[in-house]
Amino acid sequence: MSPKISEELKEKRKQQILEAAERVFIRLGYEPATLKDIVEETGMSRGWIYLYFQTKEEIFLALMEKFDQGNFQAINELLQNSHKIWPVIETIFTEQKKDFPSITKSMAPALYEYFITGWRDENRRKHLSLRFEKAVDKLEEMMQIGVEKGEFVPTMPLPLLAKIIASHIEGIMVHAMAVGSEKSESESQIDALISYIKLLLGVNSTEQ
Repeated sequence: MSPKISEELKEKRKQQILEAAERVFIRLGYEPATLKDIVEETGMSRGWIYLYFQTKEEIFLALMEKFDQGNFQAINELLQNSHKIWPVIETIFTEQKKDFPSITKSMAPALYEYFITGWRDENRRKHLSLRFEKAVDKLEEMMQIGVEKGEFVPTMPLPLLAKIIASHIEGIMVHAMAVGSEKSESESQIDALISYIKLLLGVNSTEQ
């Protein structure tokens, strides 16, 4: 077997582990799930799993990285296909509404469980901080492009505005999981947030 094929098979097996782990985390949550559960879900031996990951947490963080990369790639594709920034921002948040009906059957509960129940753990706090910074930086980057294009005239510093947006989104997501999207009116909150962001960005109507 050539090295190239070997690497392809190695990556394929790694993805199989991550896919199995995703099913386990969705079904059981982060804290109750065990490495044994993941091993059984993969149908592989524990030894095979250890070639790639040593702990349940390593697998979970690899999943988060995979999802985040996918999200950033989708955003970059939107940016490449649009000469305006506001439609991209609006699309990103409008798409969030599609997740609410099935949010409790997604990875979102396990993600928040990992960070909220483990907030005292220094390692988890570091991962949360890094994830927050990446999201905020991406928001700020998009808004800065809009400013440079003359599309936005923000009413406050962009770093602060990016943090406000991130915090609002997280709050809406948590309430959608905790009390249900219908009771928390999550979709209406997203619509209101879009209007709020547009106001704070000072979107130039002639540039839309």
